[in-house]
Amino acid sequence: MKLSSNIGLVGLLTVLALTAAPAQAFELKAGAAAKLRPTKVDLGIISPVDHLCPGAAKLTVWVHTNKPGTLDILLVRKGGQVAGPFAVTTSEGAAGAVIGSYSQAMQIVHPIDAEYRVVIPGSSVASNWVPLKADC
Repeated sequence: MKLSSNIGLVGLLTVLALTAAPAQAFELKAGAAAKLRPTKVDLGIISPVDHLCPGAAKLTVWVHTNKPGTLDILLVRKGGQVAGPFAVTTSEGAAGAVIGSYSQAMQIVHPIDAEYRVVIPGSSVASNWVPLKADC
């Protein structure tokens, strides 16, 4: 009798181990950390004063993400030119907002009438087109 009760106990433990393993694997997958993903991107450009050159301009990008982290952005000029990638690190701020920014100062020395937007590689998130104008 002792042998059969040991076999019964081993069998029960084996069944418990086999049924618990898939559940634990599911829990690990369900509890895995969310992948960093952008939720929104905004672009602001301050053209030279009175749109005259030579003059200083400033470009600022704000990237919103689902959690803190670092991702790349590309600056696209309407017509095809692309600059970047530029790394943006986001962090949690007020009211739980997760945001990061990138700024670039520019010296405008030639006439320009262009539009730019920011795209985030590997996602469909992009800013609106924003103008940069200056006459020389």
